[in-house]
Amino acid sequence: MKYTFLSLIFASAFSLAGAQQNYMTRDGYIKFFSHTPIEDITAENKAVGSIINSGTGEIVITLKMTDFQFEKKLMQEHFNENYVESEKFPKATFKGFITDNNKIDYSEKGVYEVMVKGDMTIHGVTRQVSAAGTVEVIKDGIIAKTSFKLNPEDYDISIPGVVRNKIANEMEISADMKYEVMD
Repeated sequence: MKYTFLSLIFASAFSLAGAQQNYMTRDGYIKFFSHTPIEDITAENKAVGSIINSGTGEIVITLKMTDFQFEKKLMQEHFNENYVESEKFPKATFKGFITDNNKIDYSEKGVYEVMVKGDMTIHGVTRQVSAAGTVEVIKDGIIAKTSFKLNPEDYDISIPGVVRNKIANEMEISADMKYEVMD
């Protein structure tokens, strides 16, 4: 069911034409890290769905908030229930473009530095974001990587005063996605 849902989202997000190649992953990796003098917090999500259209540079990423795994189960519970309100806002999405997609030769192995720009929706709030990253063309697909900072309050995620000094104002977000060619 989860894969059918992702496939429907991705299919509706792209129109295929000509020599364009679509690349897809269902097990992309996104991590966030918060560092304060009091505590470090890390959460990882290894079930991120994404698709890239090589012809247009369009990229869509979607993930379930409940798929983030924390070292401490209590942190995971607070994250889902109190901060991101996963029942009310079950997923986060990014819809955008590799702005310099023309720099990438998808038929030639290599690492290409790129910029990605688009709309990220978290906790029901959509903001435009941009980030530098790399696209590595490999034998059987591509690997895309990026890292950037995100302020939870920009997405109306409230951090209670009692734990405010344990959570950084800006989270470090990193993504590492291995895509395969879609059939």
